Amino acid sequence: MAVLMPPDWAGAALGVWHELLQSASGPGGLYVLAALSFAAATLIPFSSEAVLLVVIAAQPQHTMLAVLVATASNTLGGMTTYALGRWVRHWQTPDAWRWAPQVRHWGAPITVLAWVPGIGDALVVVAGWLRINAWACAVWMLLGRSLRYIAVAGLAWAL
Repeated sequence: MAVLMPPDWAGAALGVWHELLQSASGPGGLYVLAALSFAAATLIPFSSEAVLLVVIAAQPQHTMLAVLVATASNTLGGMTTYALGRWVRHWQTPDAWRWAPQVRHWGAPITVLAWVPGIGDALVVVAGWLRINAWACAVWMLLGRSLRYIAVAGLAWAL
């Protein structure tokens, strides 16, 4: 019976993820959380929630600070994705995007869903593409992301 091994890149990626989570449990955990929360809000797919849980488990006295760091960094990352949407506007029309009609209809409030895996990045890119008010998008993203991180922290404390 043959054992299936992941490709070399997958093993390397898992190794890096393990090292990042290990770093998040150390004294620089909030810095790791900030960097990874920012990156997770761009087009890089991974879970910043897992990093938040590691930081809370390692430093429970800093739970609220960790939630604030994750929220601020993730919102800044989301605004970077929004800016990318504004930048790529030069190459296609927003009507070519599947989410454009919904984003156009709902406007900035739809970006409260920016944290949702699978659709969040698309909503934010399209909001930038459509040039929906950046400040309004930032506020709605901040609201959605903060509620998500508060829920994750609450779950961590409940367990």
